[in-house]
Amino acid sequence: MFDSEPYCLDNLPSPNAPPAEKERQWRIWASREIQQRALLAHYILDGLVSQMSGDSTSVRHVANQLGPPSSEAAFEAGTADEWLVHMRSSSNMTTDQRLSFRLVFRQLFSPPGGGSLPLQQHAFSAFSLRVILEGLQSLVSDCDDEEGDAIVAVGVPVRSDVRRALLQVHDNIITINMHLSTPERLEILLRWHTICLDTVINSSLLCRYICASYNISQHLSPPAGKAMKSGFDLVKWANTEDARMALLHAVAIQDIVEQLPRGRAHVIHMPSSLFAAATVYIVFSLAGVTTVNLPRTIVWQDVLFPKTESGIGLGGLGTSAMDSETKRYIRGERSPSGTPGTTRNLLYELNSMQKLFRCLSSQWGIAHDMEDIVDQWIALCH
Repeated sequence: MFDSEPYCLDNLPSPNAPPAEKERQWRIWASREIQQRALLAHYILDGLVSQMSGDSTSVRHVANQLGPPSSEAAFEAGTADEWLVHMRSSSNMTTDQRLSFRLVFRQLFSPPGGGSLPLQQHAFSAFSLRVILEGLQSLVSDCDDEEGDAIVAVGVPVRSDVRRALLQVHDNIITINMHLSTPERLEILLRWHTICLDTVINSSLLCRYICASYNISQHLSPPAGKAMKSGFDLVKWANTEDARMALLHAVAIQDIVEQLPRGRAHVIHMPSSLFAAATVYIVFSLAGVTTVNLPRTIVWQDVLFPKTESGIGLGGLGTSAMDSETKRYIRGERSPSGTPGTTRNLLYELNSMQKLFRCLSSQWGIAHDMEDIVDQWIALCH
């Protein structure tokens, strides 16, 4: 399947070419584009399966030599002439055909000042951003669960480097890819928050901890994944900085799901993202922390790097105050008197999530199993 050369833009017919030649080149391009997108879709699916199972990916995503697909407008063209117009637009003609996902990952992990970053040079499609995110998810799955252990597989970046790469992707999604529709941007950010959450704690493993602690039967996270560590205390974890970082991502996930139009429920990562958020919510609820006061505005750089001073070591990706509301919340400090915040009742939110799973189950069978587990979790809190 990989034995297919990318379509060479030099072969694009001129606007005055015979219709038969335009049609022939359109079909050649379409066949190669479909083949490339099918392969990239397997990378996306592989990353999602890895995250749900708690196991490593089947392929090495960061070695992906495929290039980004062409624009959605060109791919959805209904005629050869329409396709040709889109292909000759500036967004397609200026695309560097040497760019590959492997090069994107390599530059994402280059030292600061080591050269320009492709993510700052290119406006990627929603499809391409999903492939990039699953590559980062594959690195998260290869990291050890404890950052302090600093134990990673050979050739795998440490967790802090993966977070730095995720911050660059977030910057690209928000500031560079202005062509994305609002639902597309929300869907990509939904996956981004889920992967960031997993840099704090493996959500699949956390589900197993909860179910094992309360004798709840589940088959969403098989025991063949990462081994559970003995002595893990759910209540103790809920009062850590890591837990508060995970909660901020969980809240963002729920907010995004509720903002998305109902017609976008087909997004393949929506059930797993919502379940990861519910998993974090229930840990707090079981620990007796049912009501939380969150910062009104979240600085995501501070969530990923709560102990970094003013963006030091982040390659100039932005700065934030050392004692921002976000950092104070993560440290467990009370907000200054008069500082506005957002109060959330996590048990109430879990009940809302339960209804969302019920809606999703009409399209995703796995959402029915997730709803059943969340229902048993909620019963533990009453």
